[in-house]
Amino acid sequence: MRLPILILAVFLCGNAYSQSRQAALDTLENRYQRCLSTSNSYGCALVYYKQLDSLLHSTLQRLYSQIEPNRLHTLQIEQGAWEEKKDAYFRKIDERVEKMHKSTMDGLDDDMISTDNKAAYVKDRVTALLDLDI
Repeated sequence: MRLPILILAVFLCGNAYSQSRQAALDTLENRYQRCLSTSNSYGCALVYYKQLDSLLHSTLQRLYSQIEPNRLHTLQIEQGAWEEKKDAYFRKIDERVEKMHKSTMDGLDDDMISTDNKAAYVKDRVTALLDLDI
């Protein structure tokens, strides 16, 4: 009788954790949108990106510590492939920004857009990880 209760408790804790992470993600998004109404859009995007990256790493650490060993290996492989795609995507964005700097006005608009795109890429991964059923 204790085992089903324990399984239910673990499921509910995992579900609550996922919900709290989703709430944290929503809070970050809301703060970012409010910040964009200020004059420092690039600073807003940079902070948002760093916070998402931190959330990604803490979510991965939690998954790595709680997932079944056979699924852990699969997740590690998937994460490695995602990291490679991310690096390629970020390089392409950075190259595009570098080219655009030569033809656009001075300022941080290109950098802001680049950082926003990077943040969106990381946010998609965090969302996918939060949707995993561990």
